[in-house]
Amino acid sequence: MGTSGAYTGAGGTAGKEVAEGLGEWIDSLPSAPPGGDETSDGSTNPDSDRPITQLSPRVVTGLMGLLRPRGRSSGSADGPGAGGGAGRGGRGIASSGGSKTRAGSGRSTQRLSAVGGRAAAGAYAFARGDVAGLQRLGLDYAELSALNDPLEVTRRIVDAVCGERAENKLESEEERYVAAAVADWILVENQRGSILEPDDIARYTIATVIAEVLSSELAVALRERPDEVRAVAEDELRDAASVLAGQADLTATGASELQLTTAIEDGIEKLRMIYGASA
Repeated sequence: MGTSGAYTGAGGTAGKEVAEGLGEWIDSLPSAPPGGDETSDGSTNPDSDRPITQLSPRVVTGLMGLLRPRGRSSGSADGPGAGGGAGRGGRGIASSGGSKTRAGSGRSTQRLSAVGGRAAAGAYAFARGDVAGLQRLGLDYAELSALNDPLEVTRRIVDAVCGERAENKLESEEERYVAAAVADWILVENQRGSILEPDDIARYTIATVIAEVLSSELAVALRERPDEVRAVAEDELRDAASVLAGQADLTATGASELQLTTAIEDGIEKLRMIYGASA
């Protein structure tokens, strides 16, 4: 999670708020416990009693300033199927590792919501054996099932949602990560026998959007920090993003692409209202 390379952080007032707020937030984090709180496979131990450090209002207000609100025009069309970029995350979808363009408020709530909603709907359709739902993404259920490889299924969903990879474009890379992370989570939860409600999917996607946008800025704030601080900060960011997403009052009406996209976008806009963020 997070973007490095030549990215130097978002500009403008919102970028400054996030950068300074993240610096203060990192300083407030608890030290990593001896031996860490990770399991043998490197994942976070869900039973750890490590306290969750919430993001400061300053960071959240800045974050909402980095996400262009709906209704604002941009240089490229927002919506499902748009975008691309070198993906990473999920179960091993790799980053290109190249230099990234400066993003700032070029990130779009509408676009990130559409990408997340479309990937979620595709993964949910596959998990439920919804042939028609997958066909709307241009995917074939029988073909995906025959792969017997959840990672490859995730990759194909991401490719269908995000299209061709766009080199050196931070926003596209973030979108691709969101699609991969959300699709992968749904497929994993389905394998575990979990019954996911639309609100669960929308809230997880909102948390993923928050964590991914902030992780790019966090990478900049952590460049001069010790590795152990980086490990703690990245774990805490995921937890804090989930806590923040929990503040959004969601009323998802179903698990279709449109329904999920609307719920995700509405949830982010509600957080914008809660924190009084301006574009």
